Amino acid sequence: INTVNQVASNSQANATTNFTLGKLHSTTRLTYLYEEERNNAFGIGFSKLTIGSVPDVQAADQTSITGVGDGNANGSQIQQIRTMNGFVTQNFNFDDRYLFQVLGRRDGSSLFGADNRWKNFYGLSGAWRVSQDFHIPGFQELKLRAAKGTAGLRPGFEYQYETYAVVSGGLSKNTIGNKDLQPAVQTETEFGLNASFLDRFDFEYVKSDRHTDGAFLLVPLSIGQAGGFLGQWQNAARVGGRTFEGTLNARVIERPNASYNFTLTAERSRQKIDDLNRAPFRVGSSSQNQNIFYYKAGETMGVIYGKRWARTIAELGDNPLNAGKDLNSLFEINDDGYAVAKGSRGTADERPIAYVDQTGSNNVKIADVNPDYSYGMANTIRVGGFTLYGLLDGTKGGSIYNFTKQWMFQDMRHAALDQTGKAEENKKAIDYYQVGLYNNNEPNSFFVENGSYLKLREASVSYALSPSLLNSLRFLGAGRTLKLALIGRNLKTWTKYSGFDPESSS
Repeated sequence: INTVNQVASNSQANATTNFTLGKLHSTTRLTYLYEEERNNAFGIGFSKLTIGSVPDVQAADQTSITGVGDGNANGSQIQQIRTMNGFVTQNFNFDDRYLFQVLGRRDGSSLFGADNRWKNFYGLSGAWRVSQDFHIPGFQELKLRAAKGTAGLRPGFEYQYETYAVVSGGLSKNTIGNKDLQPAVQTETEFGLNASFLDRFDFEYVKSDRHTDGAFLLVPLSIGQAGGFLGQWQNAARVGGRTFEGTLNARVIERPNASYNFTLTAERSRQKIDDLNRAPFRVGSSSQNQNIFYYKAGETMGVIYGKRWARTIAELGDNPLNAGKDLNSLFEINDDGYAVAKGSRGTADERPIAYVDQTGSNNVKIADVNPDYSYGMANTIRVGGFTLYGLLDGTKGGSIYNFTKQWMFQDMRHAALDQTGKAEENKKAIDYYQVGLYNNNEPNSFFVENGSYLKLREASVSYALSPSLLNSLRFLGAGRTLKLALIGRNLKTWTKYSGFDPESSS
């Protein structure tokens, strides 16, 4: 049972001045923004009810009530956050051809460390409407634009403080405070192109490069040096990223009583850890204790490292321990396509064999969750008062780690363990799955699946009654409109992923 109360308030003041000098139009805006947020949460958990089907704390078995936790499930928390921002924006517009903006901003937040409560940011942007200076046949608008600026990412509420955990009724040290903690500063450079042409098409292309300095990282500390604390939140990493985006809108049919428009979108993004102020480490789902992502300097974010089961006998030759051995006499390939010990097929000793590289490591790259690209297509058809709309979107490429499937292998609950209908020589003992492929809940290539999908994200049909008809019926009053619509969302998914949904995987 959880109760959460959030109260947020802000006040903003603006002052704007405008003047025009010849063909130059200038706008200056001064803004002050104050924000205050108060979060109160209380939760209690229990595992037994003395009265069936009554989910109330009064019906809980008192011996099953759990102790103080993270504030989201069990326990309580009170957070108060204050932020003050002041910024000035200067815009110039010369003859509606050349556009330029300068932004300066100063932020202060109680989330920053006590010794770094304030941070300055800036923004520069400009655009050139080429079609205003040059006549380009077939183009109604062609604009080039560029921008560069910084923005701050605020740390979590507890990052700057000393924190403790309650263990068996006593306090144990967790993280040490950091008075020097600053916001992570993201610097982004963007180039874009906008074009309208042939009186039917609108096109936009954007390329952005960004890097985040001082990304937050929980750095493990020596217990002796840190006085018993386990770690500290620091501005300890630099992350770079690049994104390409494209949009094409087409007005295929434009008539008074009928029209057809479609929009195509595509996007590709990558992020890489440029610098890391600590040794490589794994991260993932802390609630399930499965850290499948591997962070190290120079590595793309979203890469999964783990064991990769060998699929050819030749691969086993990379293992330094197999040097000089007759591998064909020691190993064979089973019906799943994995290398196993010779003579173990169909026995309780059958196990897939992990690939070991030439350095002797079995911790290798097994997947990358980043799709090759994401895409979407929206269609709108209007005939009279009827409008049909459909939106398809999805991704091409990228992997999903099916942790749900792996967890079920441990409990012998997954359908893959069912040997019904298999040839006698291909049947596997339970240990092949529960011990071998399950791999003690550690990441391995068996549970990596293709994450590509296409979704019918939304479909709708609507009918708008004409104002003249409504007026003649004296319905709703003069000038009012009435539209009836049937809307469906997430109606169909096409994917090879075997889990519940490629967008909601553990």
